[in-house]
Amino acid sequence: MRHSVAAAIPVLFVVSVFAQQSIPALTLSKAVEILNSSPWARHETFTQVIGGVGSGVSGEKEIFDTFYVRFLSAKPIREAFLRVRQLQYGYDKLSEAEKARFDGLTQSGLQFGSDNWVVVAVSFRSNDPNEESNTRRFFQKQTVETLKHKAFLSTDKFPQIDVSAYFPPREESVGAKFVFPRTVNGEPVVSQSTRKVAFELLDVPGASPRLRASFAVRDMVINNELVF
Repeated sequence: MRHSVAAAIPVLFVVSVFAQQSIPALTLSKAVEILNSSPWARHETFTQVIGGVGSGVSGEKEIFDTFYVRFLSAKPIREAFLRVRQLQYGYDKLSEAEKARFDGLTQSGLQFGSDNWVVVAVSFRSNDPNEESNTRRFFQKQTVETLKHKAFLSTDKFPQIDVSAYFPPREESVGAKFVFPRTVNGEPVVSQSTRKVAFELLDVPGASPRLRASFAVRDMVINNELVF
């Protein structure tokens, strides 16, 4: 059953329709704010102090490992990612034909059917190249089986929801994608009555003792509708 679920999701990535005209005219700073500091985005930084001659001030060096955790299934996050790409490419000044070509090249990476799935994207940055390499290798070699009981969502009602599918990073900015079911035994895992939803990942390099990002569900409600 686990393999059939994972096999079905790539099809959804391809066939889902994400209308370009729905992308708001966000400024770059606003799009980045949504990606880094919004109800659907968190960043967690872990600091290591390395001693040694010549390592830094007073013989110490601080290594900052930062994980960016985002709900890619939430429309504001997808819109912000795409808007950043548009602005970097000078989209607003393109001809209609050039815009259509750009749309065709960029849509697939941020599309998927999200009616049945919650998708969490995790990316990583460090001021230490070795840390970046180690963490990149970790994400590249993971599978659903290796992540079993290591990557999960938790809510007030559901203490551990295991990952249903996993996609290693294809783009550094978006990162690895962890896919979870939206319902368990016919019941939504997150509703407006849910207080918190958290993503947890164990045994990942750079996080000690684990990566955990917690989100307040009430902040995800827009016009009395849960955006998740």
